[in-house]
Amino acid sequence: MKFDRIYRKPVAIAVMLLLMITSCNDWMTLMPEDELLKENFWGKTEDVYSALGAMYNAFRDASMENLIWGELRADLMVINDISPFQDYARIAESNISPTNGAVSWRHYYKAINLANTLMYYDKEVFEIDETFTKRMMDGVDAEALFIRSLSYFYLVRLWKDVPLVIEPTLSDTADMFIPKSSEREVLNQVIKDLLKAKDMAYTTEFFGSNAEPGFRTGRANKYAIMALLADVYLWDEQYRLASDYCDSVIASGLYDLEPADNWFSLYYPGNSKVESIFEIQYDDNLDYQENPIYNDLIPLTGGAKIRPDMQQLTLLLSEQDIRTCNPSSPRNPDPLRKYKSISIETGIPRSQNQRDANFMYYRYADITLIKAEALNELDDVAGANEWLRKTKERANLSHSPVDTKEDLRTAILEERAKEFLAEGKRWFDVLRVAKRNSFEQKQLIISMILAGADIKQKPILQAKVYDTLSYYLPIPEGDIRTNPNLIQNPYYDR
Repeated sequence: MKFDRIYRKPVAIAVMLLLMITSCNDWMTLMPEDELLKENFWGKTEDVYSALGAMYNAFRDASMENLIWGELRADLMVINDISPFQDYARIAESNISPTNGAVSWRHYYKAINLANTLMYYDKEVFEIDETFTKRMMDGVDAEALFIRSLSYFYLVRLWKDVPLVIEPTLSDTADMFIPKSSEREVLNQVIKDLLKAKDMAYTTEFFGSNAEPGFRTGRANKYAIMALLADVYLWDEQYRLASDYCDSVIASGLYDLEPADNWFSLYYPGNSKVESIFEIQYDDNLDYQENPIYNDLIPLTGGAKIRPDMQQLTLLLSEQDIRTCNPSSPRNPDPLRKYKSISIETGIPRSQNQRDANFMYYRYADITLIKAEALNELDDVAGANEWLRKTKERANLSHSPVDTKEDLRTAILEERAKEFLAEGKRWFDVLRVAKRNSFEQKQLIISMILAGADIKQKPILQAKVYDTLSYYLPIPEGDIRTNPNLIQNPYYDR
């Protein structure tokens, strides 16, 4: 069944109704139009795939937030205190309030509810449309479980304890005042879902030479699911399983690192057939399909609202490292060129009809560095060095083996900082390392927070930042008012 152009903006009225179900901040109290959905929409195979596109489209709405959240409170990128990003800038300075408009989980729960709704109603289509086969239904459910799991993985890393919703909101009798579940409960559900999804997912069905490039990397297949599993297990300190799922992706033989001379193709034109595993798609040839970062965050003309911390980057990147993205002036690194240019050699900027850089969630470099970190935590320092070597050498750097586990932890974290510059991963990486063994290394994140804090806030933060709940966001004030069963993150309720 053709998937009607990857993530095409939905035009059918029923798909629009689906989007309306979770379109407001009060996602848990909005009454769904279930009879309309049931009677007018879910009747044939095409309806399922339209809803699948709507689900991806909903998660895509969170992609710019994912980029910002992954860099905002970290140390390598700075967001300017200029409209429309003042709320984010306050958070970067550790001036965080439940009433801050940027503190919103709306897009994640919108994608979650669409995934839940899709998995509920595709069973009905399977019963009435013989062209919608069991294999097709399993594949759709696997993709829905992936998007739901990825959404929850962001939620627990940003908020820690969050409402766990695994059933769609279908009627006014549904429980719409759902309390928070613990991070442990949410992660258990995510792992359970991904283990189920990997056995139902498509594998190489979209890998043919004539296949739509966006289908190969823009739809979650078995390997995207296993990459997410490896990442979740790494976060959860289950290092043997993280390593094993990296091995499953590696053993497929389908992925590798792009060579240095083709590295920039990861970003332009994107959808690398060698390295990319999963990336959210954009296509500037379609209406409303440009990447929203080009509206304000990283415009093609005028100044960007996010910029590298030059002091940090010049210490981090050496002149020969291709990840400076600036071969003509390597001591002036600019990782944003991966979004702004079409060539690393010439630095030619994108045109106004090329505002469609994809957002990469997983590529083979994730696998090599998750593998390195997991092996190091399993005391296989030699093996970890070999996997760390791969991305370093691809970046035109040499690698001298690191002898101790502690030093190798630092080297891997530093390499991830270089490899995923401005890709929305730095904050989550430092938080993951800091929280290991019951926040054994929380000084890492304390130093980072204090360095980015407003000068007036630092004396106050000196004491508060030792509370590990300060590393997570507050529950949005509007949801606290609407849902009497939600309890605020205690750090923000004092």
